[in-house]
Amino acid sequence: MRKIKIILSGLLIFLIPSVFTLCGSNKPSEEPEIPVQPEESDGCPRFIVISDTHFGNSAGRGPMEKVPRALKNLTGKTPEADAVFVVGDITEGGESRQYDQLLSVFGDRANVPEGMPVYFMMGNHDNFSGANAASLYLSKTEQPLNQYIIIKGYPFITVSETGSDQNDFNAAAVKFLADNLAKAAKDYPGKPVFVFIHVPTINTTYGSVVSGALPDGGWCTDRFKSTLDKYPQTVVFSGHTHYPLGDPRSIHQDRFTAINTASTTYSEVEPNIELSGGTLPNGCENITEGLIVTVKENGDVELERWDTHRNEEIAPRWLLQAPHDGTAFAYKNRTGGTAPAFAGNAQPTVGNIAFGACSVSFPQASDDELVHHYKVEILNGNTVAAKHVIFSGFYLNSDMPATLTVDFTGLSASTSYTARVTAYDSYRRPSQPIRAVFRTAE
Repeated sequence: MRKIKIILSGLLIFLIPSVFTLCGSNKPSEEPEIPVQPEESDGCPRFIVISDTHFGNSAGRGPMEKVPRALKNLTGKTPEADAVFVVGDITEGGESRQYDQLLSVFGDRANVPEGMPVYFMMGNHDNFSGANAASLYLSKTEQPLNQYIIIKGYPFITVSETGSDQNDFNAAAVKFLADNLAKAAKDYPGKPVFVFIHVPTINTTYGSVVSGALPDGGWCTDRFKSTLDKYPQTVVFSGHTHYPLGDPRSIHQDRFTAINTASTTYSEVEPNIELSGGTLPNGCENITEGLIVTVKENGDVELERWDTHRNEEIAPRWLLQAPHDGTAFAYKNRTGGTAPAFAGNAQPTVGNIAFGACSVSFPQASDDELVHHYKVEILNGNTVAAKHVIFSGFYLNSDMPATLTVDFTGLSASTSYTARVTAYDSYRRPSQPIRAVFRTAE
């Protein structure tokens, strides 16, 4: 049977877990932290990060199929990871049967290899069951709400949410992070500190921005900002938004590094760009993603982004360069580089022309990072008669369509129009538009 080392008050205690590798104890977060260390091995840490498994959710084929697929695809990569972190919203509603599903999946050795620790934490959905939510989490997972962990000489901190609102982190959680960041900075100088909190910090990663030129949803909290701002060596992983990992805004560096962990159940996109069709894109139920993070011998940290539905890596890899003191931040103050561009001979194709209606098809543009969305307009002279804004489908990776089509109705009969298509990157840099002239039927 498996053994795990728990360092408590200088004593080495061996526990035998019953379902999966135990990564903590059943103590409330207000008590002193218990540093937990998996079996020792040589080298630097390599770990998996997923979030928003939402056991109990029924989107698509549901988590009982999607999460095992994601875990197999991530844990099967070599070299083998040292641990798995699941960053909150592990259940849909914090119900006992949902935890039972969670434990059955993570306890299956086909999904998580023997001896690989799994660390959970609570998100807002895990508190939907009310006043007893934390007690149920503690009894089911047998893990503390908040944990301070050492893996191969590197500090890891997990923080649980304590209510159903995205700002519901109690004073004990805030203090736990502050105390243990100070401890980690003192005990492990020069090393990154890995932090896991379900809700992203305000105005950091994709989905958390509420101010400036590019607001994108406001799925965020300000509860930890003043603490995190003091520690540039901190790398914070957060879910909650369900926004896809392919977007370059999923990594953010300013006072510290913030990483979006996407979702393992379904994806959403931002509501702030006049999008036609809402925030749940076509195929969203099959967008599941995760990260593999490797600390290099030279102190750099490499992040692999994975489409866990298709088992495809999302390029490029991100590299957090040492020293981790804020002087080597490569992902700070980014504005999108060059604007998207269509191929030199590209133009829209207008078809299905009828009385006041048509369809506009066009090829995808290209960009140095990605094309985020398109604005498709029907012009009557210089006046915009109709408009649709659609996503490029970048989150579908190899299934991203080469051509997109938009249908228009409500146009005037027997009228000359111009179809104009403009591509935008994630930072809303526009391409030069492509155009086609057509006339509606009489």
